[in-house]
Formats: sequence, C-alpha cells, structure tokens
Amino acid sequence: MASDEPLRQAMHLPDEIISEILSPALRVSDEAFSYVSQRFGGTASPFMTFTESTSALLVVCKAWLRVATPLLYNVVILRSKAQAQALAATLTATPALGGFIRKLRAEGGYAISMFKILQTSRNITDLFLSVEFASGDNACGLCKGLHLLDPVRIIVEKTHTWSGVSKNAQKLLDTLEQCIPNWKKLAVFQLDHFFALKAATLINALSQAPNLSTFVVLDHRFYLERVPQYMKLVATNSALKRIRLEPPGLNESFRDDAKKNKTMNMLLNLADLASSVAPVDPSSPIGTDDTLSISFVYPPRLAADSAQEEAIWSRVLCFALYDDISIPRYHHYMDPSLPRPTPHFTPLLVCKLFERIGTPHLYQSPVLNSVHAMALFTSAIATKPVLGSYVRCLTIGFVGTLSSFKTLIAKTPALTELRGARGCPSITWKAFSDLGESLSGSNLKVFYGVPIPKASTVAKGATNPAVFASFPRMQKFEWNSSTPFKTEPKLIGVDTFSLLVDLKITTFDESFLDVLSQMELPSLQTAVFAVQCRGGARKLRELTLSVAQIQDAQLAIWHNCPSMQVLTVSCSSKFPATAGCLTSPKDNAALERIVFKKSEDYHRLKQTHKQALNQLMPALASSPNFPALREILHPFCEWPTTEPEISNSRWVKWAETFLERGIHLVGPTGVPWRPRLKFVKSKK
Repeated sequence: MASDEPLRQAMHLPDEIISEILSPALRVSDEAFSYVSQRFGGTASPFMTFTESTSALLVVCKAWLRVATPLLYNVVILRSKAQAQALAATLTATPALGGFIRKLRAEGGYAISMFKILQTSRNITDLFLSVEFASGDNACGLCKGLHLLDPVRIIVEKTHTWSGVSKNAQKLLDTLEQCIPNWKKLAVFQLDHFFALKAATLINALSQAPNLSTFVVLDHRFYLERVPQYMKLVATNSALKRIRLEPPGLNESFRDDAKKNKTMNMLLNLADLASSVAPVDPSSPIGTDDTLSISFVYPPRLAADSAQEEAIWSRVLCFALYDDISIPRYHHYMDPSLPRPTPHFTPLLVCKLFERIGTPHLYQSPVLNSVHAMALFTSAIATKPVLGSYVRCLTIGFVGTLSSFKTLIAKTPALTELRGARGCPSITWKAFSDLGESLSGSNLKVFYGVPIPKASTVAKGATNPAVFASFPRMQKFEWNSSTPFKTEPKLIGVDTFSLLVDLKITTFDESFLDVLSQMELPSLQTAVFAVQCRGGARKLRELTLSVAQIQDAQLAIWHNCPSMQVLTVSCSSKFPATAGCLTSPKDNAALERIVFKKSEDYHRLKQTHKQALNQLMPALASSPNFPALREILHPFCEWPTTEPEISNSRWVKWAETFLERGIHLVGPTGVPWRPRLKFVKSKK
C-alpha cells in the first residue's frame, strides 16, 4: 500500500501544477505560429510533424482534460479541410471552447467551416491567413466571419509572390480591405515585400487603420534597395510607430535612401539599428560581475580521495579532449559527411594530473592518414612505448613500409580495432600475416576497410587459410582481397571466426567462399554479400544482397536464411528493385525489416524505375509471405507537406495501405508516415 502513496498524491495535484507540467507539451511558440514559408529554399511548415498529437494528453484523466483543454485551444493550427471541419463541428457542439482560442493559423480557406469557427471564437487576437488556396478550396467562410473579429495582429502569407491571386484569394483580400479600417484593436500587420508591391488596395486600407502601430515587412533575401512606395503610403498613417523588417538587416542603399526621409528614418529606427549591430571594440573594457570575483574552491572531499578524483577528471577529459564524443573518432575518415572530431590538447597543459590521466584518452583512437602522421606516431610510441599500450582503435589512411607497419603493430599490444580510412591503400599479405601472428592479432575484434592484394604465394599455388585462425576474437571483419585459398578441410578449423558477428565481403576469390562454407560461424548475424556457410547462413539475422543475388536460385536465401530479420536490397539505376526479387516461395516468419539501398549513381527515379516501383509496392503490401514484416525503408520515399501534395502522393497511398497490415513505410530520414485527420460525418 505504501508504494501506491506517490500515485495517489499525483492524482490530487493542484490544477496550477498540472498546468505547469502540461504547458511545455501543449505550448506553440510564437515563432512557429508566425512562420512564413520562404520562396526559395524554405523549410517545411513546423507543423508538418509525424509524432503523436498533443491532444492525446487530454484523454489521460479527467484532471488533465480539465486543465489541458484551455491550453490546447489557446493556439489553433489548421492545415487541412478535415481539421477545419472537425474543429467547426466541435465548436458547434460546444461553443464555449471557442472562447479559449487566442491565436488562429489558417493555411487555407476551408469553405464554410471557417465561418462556424470564427462565429464562436470572438477572442482571437492573432490571425494568420494564407492566400495560397488549393483548387477546390474557397474562402467564403473566412470572408463571412472576419467582420465578427477585432484582432490585434494579422499575418498574411503569399509564398508564390510572382504569381497572381486566385478569385477566392482576391475575395479574401477585398474583405480584409473592408475590415482593416474598422478594426479598432489592430496594431500589427505583416506582409511579404513582393506581395506588398502588388497589393495596392490592401496597403491603402492599412494607411487608414485607426490604431496600427507596427508594420512588418518580410524581406528574406534583402531585396530592398530603395524605400518602396507602399511603405511610404503606410507611413502616412498617423498611428504608425514602427516599420520592422524581417529578418533584421538593411541593405546599405536602402539605409541611405531611408535617411533622406525624416519620418521613415524614425519609423525604421535606423539609429538604434546601427548601434545594435555596431562591432564591439576588442580593446574596450568588459564589465565585471561580482560573482566573477569569487574564487573557485577545490572540493576538499575530492582532494582527499585520489582514486575518485582521477576517475571523475578522467571522465571529464574524455569529453573535453574532443569536439563531439558521440561520434567515434574514426567515423569521419570513413564518412566525410560527418563532422571531423578535433582534438584539444590544451586541457593536458593545465597540470600534471590532467596530463597523466588525459594522455590515454588522446592516444586511444589515433588516425594516421598521412606520411607525416605515421612518422610522428611511430616515433612517439618508439620513444615512449607506454603510449602504444593506450591504443585501442587504429585508423590508417597511409600504410608505409612493411617494417614500419610491423613496428606499429608490435608497439600497440592492446589494439582491438584496425580500420582503413576512406581510400586506404592496401597492406601486403605479409603484413596481414604478421598482424595475425602478433599479440594485437590475438586481441583484434575489428578488421575493416583495409584492402589486401593477392598473396605472393599465388605463383606457387593457393594460400593456406589457417591465417584466419590467428584472429580468435574477431567480431567484425571485412574481406577485400582476391587471394585464392586452399580448400582442403584439414586446413580449415570449423571453429575459426567463432565470435564473428558482422561480415562484409568486397573483393574475393571463389575459394574464399569455399573456405567460409566450411566454418560453423555460430555467432554470425550480419553479412554484406551472400555467403553459403554450412551452419552460419541459417543463423544470419541481417543480410545485404543485390537484386540479382536475391533472385539467384543457387543462393536460395529464402530457404537458406530462415532467421533473417533484416534484408538490405542493393539497387542501382541499371538494376532497380522489382516485384519479382521479393517474391518468396515460402513464408519467412522472421523477416521484420526490408531496406532498399541505392548505389551512388542512382540519383533519381526514371520512368522505368517508377513502373517497377508501382508493381513492387502493391506486391509487398499484398504478400502473405512476410507475416512479421514491420518496416520498409526506401531511399526515394519523401513525405509531402501540404494537403494537395498529400492527396496526390503515391508514397502516402502506399504507406496507408501498408499501415492496414501494421507495416511502416519510411524514407531515408527514418520517419514513418502518420495518417492525417479524415473528417467523416456521422450517419443519422
């Protein structure tokens, strides 16, 4: 019973505390509410999300429903006709809810539904209106209901300013022109610069607004070079106190032109703007705060326990020595799109303690991608061998001579990962053999990205595969060599690579596959390329194959890999994925995820690719052979952001078909489609 006490107390929290808890989740920032799409390169609407609706918080309990309802209705965002219809129906049934609405953003006309909404929402202070109407949409409800309001701020969005306005949009503008002179509370009006150039009658109405204090002009690309005529006309309004440009910033020619007009100079606050962006003199004294004068006192408890002190500072220095500890330090060199981690040596210069406990972190994952880096590092570990013992992951982009590589391996006995940077040159077969015979080889868990040329023994015959037994702890291995091997069973230990989890084969000789087929590979879970293993294939969980390999009858992956959970299909412009490549002759109860991976030359979908896709997706949606399938990732999948685009998107249609079977279709960002609200009238 005692364990239930906190729960009972939580159930009786005061409404004020519940409100503070729920407000961050339900609050819509003014920045998001007033967001206007840019003409070129603008991001999608901040309200185009695929997360759970915040309205779900209202159904947690009655207390949350009571407290959260006003918070939910405080800012209303309408992005589709169905949303407008649903809100209109709700407010018609419960008019009191309309009194909670303070901000309303309507990204369309939404017909008569808007009149029903405005009719019960007389407390609206901020109104966002778009004059970009989809075909079939109209603003009759808005035009009819605007007269009922007296807003404080109006934002008008016209993204495609080079195009004219439709008849429905013009009706809305005409209504605004009639309402503006009669709105007593209207204090702020926002308009795009290019649209303002064409909206002469609207500008004329703004010049007559009785209490307009701020006129906001959007000029994302700083096109303003002269004070436009519409700005001068609005400036004649005696109530106007300020003209604000968004984003902040002035073209020099515009500034010079505005200075010639005393009224414009005052409204634009040119003097304040100049002072706000004036560069700071580096020689000027910096104000001091009393709190800065307090000297730091080292915690006596920490100083008394040296073990705890070193453990804490070691963890701090682990983060302090590199910009972003979340990205492994070798990843940048394998994927240049990642931010490059930069070591910071200065913390090691603070004191001897920092130098002693920070040095192991500095040498933990060195990257040697040049002759100079290789020379410096080998010299350092030769002079001070203890530095080599700190190395755990070594990334090489330059190999050097066999003797230098052998020295490098010999001086790093605790090495567990050897990786090749992007474009890493090959190491000799002798170097690979020496690696296996070294102490590092027996500890090595990762060998990845390092190519190996044919062994010199190829002239005398195939190579002995016993070298692979020299890596008993290997867990992740990439083979990139065309070296031929002897395939006699007596030379191949079935327990070789017993801990191997991830296998990637880039370049190979057919005999290498024969060698692998005689290994048990009990831990193998992921293979990039089809490998016929005696026992390993049946335990594979992840597999990466080309379209041709999936269809290869000899590989027979659907039969030989019953434990496969993730299948990655490598596609190219010449060989796109087709419905036939994912036709399984039997049920695959384990397959949960299908990932389509495109090659670097596969930039866009051609007509033939679209036709193949039109057959592939319906075939997958109707296939009964993958009962456990829960996710399909396609690199060309892209979610639309507006209602017209959603209604015409084939990706949306496929996604909603998949959802009927509990399967999520996702794009390269990994975000699944979330169905939009559909308003269905109840049958009476």
